[in-house]
Amino acid sequence: MVRINRKRCVFPSTPSVAQQIKLSCLDLQMLFISYNQKGLFYQIHADEYSSYLDRLAETLSEVLVKFHPLAGRLTTSPLDGGIYILCNDSGVDFIEATAEDLSIEDLTTAEVPPAVEELFALNGAVNFEGHRLPLLAIQVTQLKDGVAVCCTLNHAIADGASLWDFFNFWSRLCKTNRNKIPDSPIYDRSLLEPPGSAVRLGLDPDGHVPQICPPPLPVKIFHFSAHTISRLKEQANQDSSFTISSFQAFCGHVWRAVTRARRLCPDETTTFCLAANCRSRLLPPLPSSYFGNGIQTIRVTATCGELNNLPLSFPAGLLNGIIAGHMDGVIREKIDKWRKEPAVVRRAEFEKNCLLMGSSPRFEMYENDFGWGRPVAVRSGTANRLDGKMYANPGREGGGSIELEICLPPAVMSALESDADFVCPSSLI
Repeated sequence: MVRINRKRCVFPSTPSVAQQIKLSCLDLQMLFISYNQKGLFYQIHADEYSSYLDRLAETLSEVLVKFHPLAGRLTTSPLDGGIYILCNDSGVDFIEATAEDLSIEDLTTAEVPPAVEELFALNGAVNFEGHRLPLLAIQVTQLKDGVAVCCTLNHAIADGASLWDFFNFWSRLCKTNRNKIPDSPIYDRSLLEPPGSAVRLGLDPDGHVPQICPPPLPVKIFHFSAHTISRLKEQANQDSSFTISSFQAFCGHVWRAVTRARRLCPDETTTFCLAANCRSRLLPPLPSSYFGNGIQTIRVTATCGELNNLPLSFPAGLLNGIIAGHMDGVIREKIDKWRKEPAVVRRAEFEKNCLLMGSSPRFEMYENDFGWGRPVAVRSGTANRLDGKMYANPGREGGGSIELEICLPPAVMSALESDADFVCPSSLI
């Protein structure tokens, strides 16, 4: 349904200083998963499209001066075997496409349609392929009544926080709102781990890398108003001796509901995994503008019987404890352990009955105004899609609302949709 009209390479408007940036241990763990894919949908008139298209390409070239590693490629050093970002201005892909029969309404239904996949570039690409593929690809697709600006970014060089820093920088520059340009990105990996010898993973950059084919599982968007989130927090704190945050209460609510929908036996275990942003948890803290992977996966396990029979304060409290304890000492201990026994994350390693929460309601997604106003929707591509994968995004109206994007098998998704206590908790009205 999407026709590619033109593909060009965009380079930094000012040549970059040639350099190599060593990937950190948090970067290297991402080498064998998919690129990160996030897209913004805007409602605009057709006659506005062509002029804005050129503006997008021009400002992207300017943005790449600050974000010059995005225009590079990965390289494996023949000297120490380490993997680096080679800042050589090889450029990023800028793809212009048309989908005349697709409207904003078609693409922003609660059930994410398969056509959304066609709005993203580099589908199926694995981060390690950044040795030969662009580290960033932008696809801009003209719709029947709007436009989709979709970003595919190598996850071995940047996490979600960094991806949205890039988007925020680009949109503000495009709107010529230069007074609100965010801080320039910081790439110094020595801020995260002490400088030293590179970790040698022994991966062949010319070897075969298995493509990742996401399973054909349904993806749905569930909206939770600020009022509902606030009431969930109140409920979780009723039986708690410590303060549980809104997000912890929300995650506990989702964990319990999906466990019910999976209809698991009471003695089976289920694991909730969370991508924790370590930037502010380190001593000294990483700058908020640190561009790279600043996340570690933390996990907590419970039996299904416990989740089904105990109040919301139980799962929310488990999450509170594991999150509160994930500070500088624990983070650095995990880094040291990984450096002694390095390994990359592979999809097959995710546990049975697992939920994996990514993204953050704190990311500035709906603030990205390229000159067409605020986005009407945010969507992910099919990259890294698997049973139990979730993203918690801010709701468009703000104020603490959350949009949950979740991938589950059809029978489980159907049970979750029909669970009134999940979609609209009766005890919270």
